[in-house]
Amino acid sequence: MKKLTHGSLFSGIGGFDLAAQWSGFRNVFWCENDKHCREWLKSNFPKTTKHYGDITTQNFETHRGKIDILSGGFPCQDISVAGQNRGIASDTQRGLFLTLSLKF
Repeated sequence: MKKLTHGSLFSGIGGFDLAAQWSGFRNVFWCENDKHCREWLKSNFPKTTKHYGDITTQNFETHRGKIDILSGGFPCQDISVAGQNRGIASDTQRGLFLTLSLKF
């Protein structure tokens, strides 16, 4: 039986990646802009061979039709009360989420 595949966007420290791994998925790629989080992901998910940084400079077309589950941690720094609290109208982080349809 074919192992299901997972791709992770706005990966953070890999919460969705860990859940996918525990559920028997093969993690194909992650995409995370934060340098420290990328190091964490590399260390904790060594079998994930595709690593992406800034989502605005990536082209994910090679994964089109090949990923069973695509997850993403909503970039909430702009709307979180724990963050900068600029609100939903801010385009610095929230706007990244809205551009995803153009990438896949």
